[in-house]
Amino acid sequence: MLFPSKLRKQLEEVIHHGMVINRDIYSNCLALYPKPEWDRIQQDFSKLNRYNRNHLEFMRRFLNGATPLELDNAGRLSLPASLLDYAEIDLKKNNELVVVGALEKMEIWSVGNHNKMVANNQSDFAALAEQVQRDLGQLND
Repeated sequence: MLFPSKLRKQLEEVIHHGMVINRDIYSNCLALYPKPEWDRIQQDFSKLNRYNRNHLEFMRRFLNGATPLELDNAGRLSLPASLLDYAEIDLKKNNELVVVGALEKMEIWSVGNHNKMVANNQSDFAALAEQVQRDLGQLND
């Protein structure tokens, strides 16, 4: 995957540390984390109880497939085949991807999965926005 040059410039402070790509928890897309952010996630995981089955199972599932990546000199990322399969990305059929910023990470989608996600979520977005606003209000109280 050719990493967009504008994005490289925006992230140049963290990109030289490397990145980690993983399966997204909720969708058939990939999550690309700058290495410093991934390190924060692993620090949070170190607080979990490894003798608690739920904690252990979550860590196993979440970390399964996490792969460190670095840009090559041409600004490309080599995405692991197993993760491409998970995200239903077939670069031989269609070499277009959708890259979306998602706060501390980027999501990498196949065009088809991204279009389905957008279409499926349109009708529920107003209700979701209301719930998130309520949750934010409770966090700020």
